[in-house]
Amino acid sequence: MVIQKVGAVLDRIGLESVRSSPLSVLFILFSVVVIFFASQFPSGDGVGPSFFPIAVSVGIIFFAAIDVLTGSDTELEMSEFDFGPAAVVAAFLVGYVLLMPALGFLVSTMLFMPVVLYYSDIRSKLLVVALSIGFPVALFYIFGRIFLVRLPEGVIPVSRLLPQLPLVVTF
Repeated sequence: MVIQKVGAVLDRIGLESVRSSPLSVLFILFSVVVIFFASQFPSGDGVGPSFFPIAVSVGIIFFAAIDVLTGSDTELEMSEFDFGPAAVVAAFLVGYVLLMPALGFLVSTMLFMPVVLYYSDIRSKLLVVALSIGFPVALFYIFGRIFLVRLPEGVIPVSRLLPQLPLVVTF
């Protein structure tokens, strides 16, 4: 039944619009996989750890579906695109994910952020330092204290050095 409905929708929008947006289709498939795995997270009272990945994935599916349905042809010339910076950021992202269990969320994110900011053409040293320290700390308080999501602490639990803010301050 679901396969028939998907086939009917594809016939209605045309297979050509799906072919013209392969990245959007990949985003939709990836988001469906994320929703499947996030729905298997343990749930407790209130907002659990599955809420945020599912909410983001639903948003990605929504906007990717709009891209597929509009079927606008873009003329992006891939031969002019420089893959070097993207490859470096992807390599650092793999290293970030691999080192996070050992270094913890705060330290690994503070080390990863300057690389991403550099390849995003942010050259202000003050801004790089402020974002590299402030963003991980803010994420730690939002996810660790408000959403009660356990973030990796690493071998040296640096996150325990941060003060316990009252819940009113974090809002």
